Amino acid sequence: MVNILVSVNPDLASSIAIRYAGQISQFMEIALQPIHVKEPEQKGNLFGTGWVRHTWEQALAEKGEEEINLLIRTEKPHCPALAAPRVVVGERETEILRELQIGKYDLFMEGVLASFDEADFKKLVSSKLYQNAPCPAIVVKNLVSLQKVALLSYEGLEPAKFMDDVTDILRQLKLPLEVIHLVPRKHIKDLEVNEGGQNTQEFNNLVDAIGKKGLNFEKGQVLTGHPKDIADYLSRYGLVVCAVRNVLDKKSPIYTVLAFTPSPIFIC
Repeated sequence: MVNILVSVNPDLASSIAIRYAGQISQFMEIALQPIHVKEPEQKGNLFGTGWVRHTWEQALAEKGEEEINLLIRTEKPHCPALAAPRVVVGERETEILRELQIGKYDLFMEGVLASFDEADFKKLVSSKLYQNAPCPAIVVKNLVSLQKVALLSYEGLEPAKFMDDVTDILRQLKLPLEVIHLVPRKHIKDLEVNEGGQNTQEFNNLVDAIGKKGLNFEKGQVLTGHPKDIADYLSRYGLVVCAVRNVLDKKSPIYTVLAFTPSPIFIC
């Protein structure tokens, strides 16, 4: 059983995230807890304390709950594991972090409609929520078919730590795994695809780490080319797994690859 917290709003991005979780539930047993954080439109302590503030917060929560209940009823047929929503009032990242820590979740999910904006993606993964989350996260950009998984390797990756973070979920998911080593080069016009990849040390290190965890992978490739071309190639995967938090340099071209990849991104 994988315990998942999904952040929801009454919008298309949340609908896509829930339906993608429904696909995941076809491969492994999940519990999906939706959370909606209703943020006050005005910041600061403008509504007093005690009974006055409690009444105001309760009214906000009830309004948010009406909107989210409609979403849940609509999406429940696509994901039977979907539980009743939790609606809280407060600062979004703080409240989600609190719930992740209290609930001891295995995975966090949210829908983020693909904007293909590198600055937006960097802002997302460098946020307080993603940097301090006690579990990995899946950013769902599009509703794609979940049939195979890409594990990304790149220069400087720590494969043992990477596999520690993702093995439990990948073992339960039981989908075909492919190891993809990335060599982003902006000056290369045509994408070079090298089947095998055994001559790349980082590739070999990740394969060894996968073997030590008792997982199997179907094949490996080395992709050399412009980051956007690599991103287009990765669109054939239903899930792209990459170590991002606290490991990538701010100027790393891996950010460009991930920002332009239309597939859901498993971030650890």
